[in-house]
Amino acid sequence: MTVPVPAHPAQAASGELKAAALNHLNNNSDNTTFTADDLIPTTTAANATPATVTPVAHLHDNEAGFSNDAFLDTTNDTQEAGSFEGPEKLLEIWFGPAPYLLQGIRTIPDELVKDISEEDTLGGSDRYGLRIVPKPVWDEMLAIVKCQVLNTIQNDCMDAFLLSESSFFVYPHKLILKTCGTTTLLMALPKILEIAQNYCGLEKVWRVFYSRKTFMFPDRQLHVHRDWKDEVAFLDRHFDHGSAYTVGKVNGDHWCLYLTAPQDDCLSHITSRRNSVTSDVAESVQACDINDEVVVVGGHENAPLSIDTRECLSGKVESPASPGSPRSPSYSSSSSVASSSSSISVASSASSASYLYPSHDQTVEILMTNLNHEAMKRFYQRPDDVPGTVGGVRVDQETGLAGLFPQAQLDSFLFTPCGYSANALQDGNYYTIHVTPEPVCSYASFETNIPVSLRSKSKSRSGSSSASEDGEEKKEDVISKATYTGPETVTELISKVVEIFQPGTMSVTVFSSHMTEDGQTETDRQIARRQRHLVKAMGRVPGFTRTDRILYEFEGCDLIFGHYELRK
Repeated sequence: MTVPVPAHPAQAASGELKAAALNHLNNNSDNTTFTADDLIPTTTAANATPATVTPVAHLHDNEAGFSNDAFLDTTNDTQEAGSFEGPEKLLEIWFGPAPYLLQGIRTIPDELVKDISEEDTLGGSDRYGLRIVPKPVWDEMLAIVKCQVLNTIQNDCMDAFLLSESSFFVYPHKLILKTCGTTTLLMALPKILEIAQNYCGLEKVWRVFYSRKTFMFPDRQLHVHRDWKDEVAFLDRHFDHGSAYTVGKVNGDHWCLYLTAPQDDCLSHITSRRNSVTSDVAESVQACDINDEVVVVGGHENAPLSIDTRECLSGKVESPASPGSPRSPSYSSSSSVASSSSSISVASSASSASYLYPSHDQTVEILMTNLNHEAMKRFYQRPDDVPGTVGGVRVDQETGLAGLFPQAQLDSFLFTPCGYSANALQDGNYYTIHVTPEPVCSYASFETNIPVSLRSKSKSRSGSSSASEDGEEKKEDVISKATYTGPETVTELISKVVEIFQPGTMSVTVFSSHMTEDGQTETDRQIARRQRHLVKAMGRVPGFTRTDRILYEFEGCDLIFGHYELRK
């Protein structure tokens, strides 16, 4: 059974949906007026012919009794069959440098609480930060982007939404939205900021990252996404201290990046409210029975303190160290935030999972084109395949993707007639894969922040730490062998991904933060040493010629970019 819904986002909107989209754009466009033409992709192909618009089946979890195996038919999902835009737009917004700083805060206004069920929040009362936002609210935001949720998985640290066009990840302190096709990702930015403020009391952002590869069909994008300069101008209207870069060959395959500098006062409005009640709450803790409810003001709606919080306030225990915590130099520049943060601890269940969030943040992204046709046959639906999650499992096993990080919780999806997406969670880390296998527009992306070493395998296996030549202790680049199997180094990870997808060309990026594993800001000497490891990590790939290797140093992080072409 299928349920007719609006056409795939790559097709033109119609009727009430088109009117609603225009209304939203014109209400959030900063003096820019849109017309219906802005909702229709343009084409420069001389022999372009209109595609037949076919309703597709978009089914949500637990809606109308349907299972998660409901599938999306993408047979005619673009204006021209066989020309889907695989390269994604990627937006990452940090509302704080670490989840620790948002623990113990629940700020949903009274008028919104009545409409929230436990099912809507995907979990229990131990959630905090952005993870308390109800799923229907995220659905509303994603409708602006022109995509829908196909399936959802979660663990103690984060939520992962598998979308009709790529993926959406929600941590307590940050979110990552990655969408392909002709989705209008940046049009949802005002809504995202509104949600963060209304539901979480987050009025400012700490950092923003927006990136994308060169589009295959740029003229088919909508409004700001048609030109990098327009995207940058749009972001500049919403954020201060932003910088835009084009990495790689301007007249060839390149990668676009926009990022903002860290704003260490981003949580000052929250911690100032904490300061006003902390002393009163501490006195109450001393006098109250352990079963009494004590409330700390964190915004519009107050939350009961856990036993751990009471012990922290009464001086029995210390609040946990974490990146950006008062004992971390990375956040010391905001003294008002740091001093007050130490007085509020975490909900007990959230505290038990806090160690799963790595202090050092490193993200590897591999963007591949001109994929081997034989390798891509595995990503097509077969006559005996059940599309959706069942078909996704078949692809996982047949391609070897299931064994890439075997301890991860994997959620995959096979589209009709072809195409594949997957999200996977491993503690506080993720990986995500998206595949467009058609020969004329073949594309695959792999992205992960699961820790892998920048150093060679022999060095990464030598022990948890060792003294460097200058007497400083090297930080651990990979987690314990007892709890981790899979690629150990960036080089090994690239090789395994290339073996599966067999690209003709690929771009690889590695972001690495200036933070040690124990939550301390790296020294200049440590940064220089890690930059050397970054450059070496973007080394030779067997069978490929490296045409670019570029290192950027930003405030708080580094980027290494490499571009490779299959050797003929």
